[in-house]
Amino acid sequence: MKYIEQVKSVILLLLILLSLTLTFTIWTYSPSYDTIETPIVNISIAEKKKMEDVVKPYRILYSQEETLNGSITSPNIEKVLSSLKKWEIQTVELLNNKASFQQINDYIKTPNRITLFYPAEVPLKTFSTILSFADPNLPDASFNRLVIEWNGKEDDEMKLYFINTLKQKVYTSRADKVDKKGFTDIIIKQASNLPEYNEIERPGKLSLYVTNNPEDMMSYTYILEEIAPEKFKNALFSSPGLVRSNSGGSSGQQYTDDSALMNVDFLYKRLSYVNPAAESENPAKPDELIQNSLNFINEHDGWTDDYRYNRINPLNQQVSYQLYFSGLQVLSSDTWTEITQYWGLNRVYRYIRPYYMLNGSSSIKTSHVQLPSGQSTYDLISKIPDASLIEDIIICYYLSRDDHQDLVKLDPSWYYLINGTWTRVSPEILGGGKLGLE
Repeated sequence: MKYIEQVKSVILLLLILLSLTLTFTIWTYSPSYDTIETPIVNISIAEKKKMEDVVKPYRILYSQEETLNGSITSPNIEKVLSSLKKWEIQTVELLNNKASFQQINDYIKTPNRITLFYPAEVPLKTFSTILSFADPNLPDASFNRLVIEWNGKEDDEMKLYFINTLKQKVYTSRADKVDKKGFTDIIIKQASNLPEYNEIERPGKLSLYVTNNPEDMMSYTYILEEIAPEKFKNALFSSPGLVRSNSGGSSGQQYTDDSALMNVDFLYKRLSYVNPAAESENPAKPDELIQNSLNFINEHDGWTDDYRYNRINPLNQQVSYQLYFSGLQVLSSDTWTEITQYWGLNRVYRYIRPYYMLNGSSSIKTSHVQLPSGQSTYDLISKIPDASLIEDIIICYYLSRDDHQDLVKLDPSWYYLINGTWTRVSPEILGGGKLGLE
């Protein structure tokens, strides 16, 4: 009996040691798990682009002592833009807060000036990502005409006018230390080889600028190449593996998860993505809206063709990019040709775009087409009731589609602009037949 207490103590000690051992084993136990490989979804669709690739003028006009010469082709425009990228633009200042249309016309047609025409208002802060500005404190202003003058007395100075024809404001600046002689020699030589333009003056309105001679153009036929909508599903939804697909028969396809929806329209070759939770009624800053829209498409390498900045509405946070081919806008009545974004709470609310490519398609036929001059075209359409509302006249490519053979045809056609809408001048009216518009 005298050893009972000692035995109890030994047993208690052993139990304590066992408890500590078990506790340590539990704490340090690490089970062997099988490695689960999560597949990496490739969301790269086409390519990325810089701001200078998508914010471009659609026309250049040279004003000399006796003539106006111009071009809508990319190589002629790029020559001037390449020179501008070497300059450093100085402080931008407001020159005219309410310029009349006649004053704006005079800015453009004054001799020894070049005008670059942009399809939509370009914020100066956006333009500063393309050209070099000495003063980072740019005004919250935008322009759609850039006039470059080489009449100045200083040999190394060029004058610039940033004109907003919608708000009728004119800002001015200068570029110092430029090779003015080298620039003007190139410009004058180039201008002499370009088509002559006429100025159509209209009392109390902006002038129109049209070619004076018939236009030799090319028509193209391509086999249409589609991009699998699944690629956009993987790019746009946060968890592509959880997205449900519902067939809409021959007309389309629908993709959805718990927060977003993507509709694919087979008829117009268009997809529309919407995320209702991101909707916002707050207006956006134009330069931020354009930058965000560029970044968004770059995130999934979504520049499938030559799309260019074409329209902006900061009030509803909308920005659009128009399809171009061979330097000309592509418009259609049966196929979608525009990328449009509506932004909301720091993200895209709606995203509408084509899901085909012209860039990767195969050309099977080309042919020469001669269009009448811009002046002849204007003379014909000046008879329509809304002729006084015409804002511009240009050549675009009209895209038509043959679904039976998966073919698209690109025909050069004259278009005129009224209230933001381009209308095609039909072949019948140009041929002198019945007055009709498409």
